[in-house]
Amino acid sequence: MNREEKATEVAYLQEQFKSASNAFLVGFSGLSVEQADTLRRKVRESSSSFRVVKNRLAKRALSGSPMESLADGFTTSTAVAYNDNDPVVLAKALADFAKDNPALVVRSGIIDGKDVLDAEGFEKLSKLPSMPEMRAQLLSLISTPATQLVRLLGTPGTELARVLDARQSKLAEDAG
Repeated sequence: MNREEKATEVAYLQEQFKSASNAFLVGFSGLSVEQADTLRRKVRESSSSFRVVKNRLAKRALSGSPMESLADGFTTSTAVAYNDNDPVVLAKALADFAKDNPALVVRSGIIDGKDVLDAEGFEKLSKLPSMPEMRAQLLSLISTPATQLVRLLGTPGTELARVLDARQSKLAEDAG
């Protein structure tokens, strides 16, 4: 890689790191090409990006960015998985892949551009419900009382209809 290519790569990484609010440093030594492709596909499906980086270039790109605290994690073979929306979705994708491929190791990460996580913090994050799951749970909590209220308000009318129907049946039996 010549100087121009390195400068271009650093500029590209700086742009990516500034726009991403969540990132995880991943050790991937021991993964086959096929496994790496599967990992990239899983990360892409979570609306995230995955990039193998040169450690020195990545450290330069991190300088002055909110993710500068990740610089110490760039050792040996390193890749960065990052996104700008939901860190839980990305963490779940990486953790899901790591279950079947123990060669993938998440070393550290940063969420919301400020909270640094170690491997243990990453594991806890990957077990949280994702944003759509949390929204569904919240909607369920909000709609349940309303549904019960509607059912409660409808009960007297239903009971009155049953009483009138029973009375009509009894009158029909007595007349017939």
